Amino acid sequence: MMQTLATPTPRGLPLPDRRAVLTLSLVGLLGWALLTLPETLAMPGRIALLAMVLAMLGWVLTRLPESLVALAVVLGLVLSGVLSEAQLFEALGSELVWLLLAAFVIATVIRDSGLTQRLVAPLLRRQPRFAPFALTLTLLIAATAFVLPSTSGRAALLLPVYVALAQVLPDARLRRPLALIFPTAILLSAGGSLIGAGAHLLAAESIRVTTGLQLGYAAWAMLGMPFGLISSLVGTILILLIFVPRELYAARLGVTVPEPVAAELRVRQRRIALVLGIIVGLWLTADLHGIGMAATALIGALVLLTPPFTSRKSKEIFRSVDVELLLYMTATVLMAQAMTATGADRWLAGLALQVLPARLHGSLPAVVALLAGVSVAAHLFVTSRSARAAVLIPAVALPLAGLGHDAALMILIAVMGTGFCQTMMASAKPVAIFAGAESEGSGFTQADLFRLALPLAPLTGALLIGFALTIWPAQLAQMRGGAAPQPAAQVVPMPVVAAPAPSAFEAIRPPKRPADLLAQHPVHAAPAPRKARGGARPEKALRQMQAKVNRSLRPAGIRIILR
Repeated sequence: MMQTLATPTPRGLPLPDRRAVLTLSLVGLLGWALLTLPETLAMPGRIALLAMVLAMLGWVLTRLPESLVALAVVLGLVLSGVLSEAQLFEALGSELVWLLLAAFVIATVIRDSGLTQRLVAPLLRRQPRFAPFALTLTLLIAATAFVLPSTSGRAALLLPVYVALAQVLPDARLRRPLALIFPTAILLSAGGSLIGAGAHLLAAESIRVTTGLQLGYAAWAMLGMPFGLISSLVGTILILLIFVPRELYAARLGVTVPEPVAAELRVRQRRIALVLGIIVGLWLTADLHGIGMAATALIGALVLLTPPFTSRKSKEIFRSVDVELLLYMTATVLMAQAMTATGADRWLAGLALQVLPARLHGSLPAVVALLAGVSVAAHLFVTSRSARAAVLIPAVALPLAGLGHDAALMILIAVMGTGFCQTMMASAKPVAIFAGAESEGSGFTQADLFRLALPLAPLTGALLIGFALTIWPAQLAQMRGGAAPQPAAQVVPMPVVAAPAPSAFEAIRPPKRPADLLAQHPVHAAPAPRKARGGARPEKALRQMQAKVNRSLRPAGIRIILR
């Protein structure tokens, strides 16, 4: 008797993941669109733009780690010839990498010594409720912008404070909003201080060269501090509304009873605090001694690795350095360099200018709204704050000023708008630093950033427009002594051609008018340029400005050269 074997019913092939299909479709569509762009953008610029879009798709639509996506994109730029191998390896030795490495070492030594718990204890003495404490913490973080000259440095030094606070939260669900508050307050409050970001020094010099208005430390604080504080508080309120359950608004933070500190440990904490004070002091006086931020941080880290400050071996402390974050930061800096070197960023800025109809060229609200939108969205393609300012000021702000508007106001709008950069992990270094706090039982994801950026971006833009139309014009007029603002020369829209990136000081000069327009609309001769202080030649004064601004832009990997 024959036995018939039942053949298994063939199952259908597994359906591909919808997210993968969507990603591949978008990649193909964008690749075709970018490769068929007008010839005004050269092929290296198209490749750089395609690489940036692919990185954004990888960060948003895939589950791959952000660092892996960034490194793959950078290697693609190297293989395509947009970046050289020398640029790839030089970026690993940039000042930013050394600054972050030293900051991780310093933060580890501080955490091991218990100094952060000792500093945070006064804030928790009365067991504050979480919502009021979050607002107070935002103001305290904003105050650090006036003494610490870098958002990356502030993030690295405040990371141990966050770790100490995360340990006393009454509910684990509060760790994610606390992690979001730190980078949000660091980035948005930086606009209130002239030393808060290197982009501010570039903007102040651009305003001085273009309009003759000198903005010092106090003058910049008058303009930027109200905007920085209000935007920071708005960001914190949104974080509370989106990420904190209502029943936890009034939850009281626990108080950790400090263990008796041995006399030897107390002495060690004082030594560490003294070294930190010296590091901050050297940062503030960098113009006097000429030592950069990274070198100062390395000196401090080397000192803190010695036995009087820590009992751990240096090998154990170096293991706490987040190597993945260093590679990720290096990759994002290289992507920004590719966008700038190929002219893709200026090409995008030219497209933004073409959005404004000719009939609205004289409308200040329309011009302000366009500039605010471009500056707030620029972080999606240029991941360095200083690089965004170096692109937006000459390519967008001054051409709009040439339509008959105050050049100082346009530059101020552009640089203040660059403070919003919380949409992606790669958008800002403080975001990546606090997102990587998962080792301490916290952190946040890319989806969390999108949930926050969706309402925060339009609110920041609206706040920027409000200040530009109501507050800053009156303040600038008062600083000028009531004199009328001097707009830049008339700018005639021209096709945007991918060209080598001009230096910032070359680009901020008002563009020359064509000969035919000069014949139709003669322009009065411009007043002779002011003589530099001390009788110095103008060329020498510009060289001095170049050296000063380059020192501030060094952590961003940007160097300005006068031609």
